[in-house]
Amino acid sequence: MVPRNRAEALRVALLGANAAVSEELFFRLYLPLLAALVGAAPWLAFLLSTLLFGAMHRYQGALGVVLTTLLGALFAFAALASGGLAVPILLHLLVNLNGLILRPAVKVLARRRAD
Repeated sequence: MVPRNRAEALRVALLGANAAVSEELFFRLYLPLLAALVGAAPWLAFLLSTLLFGAMHRYQGALGVVLTTLLGALFAFAALASGGLAVPILLHLLVNLNGLILRPAVKVLARRRAD
């Protein structure tokens, strides 16, 4: 899903923003809350949601699952440390924009300069 022009870049950026908000709401709020409501200790609720967050990114391969799980732990820590979801959503958005917009654009520019 590498954008080929500015219009696609805008759509991909919006997709990345949507993923950041919806995934943080689900994995840092709803899922831990649900686990806690059924009796899980809070630390276990966050651990399970972090592991599931990583597993849901299995389409990225084994390394992607490991890295996404680590990022999920960082996002969970950010949520707990800040007491809200704004910080993890912003971090998640920056990670998505880096991977979906910035890095592909740098690759294109590097290829153009090499030619």
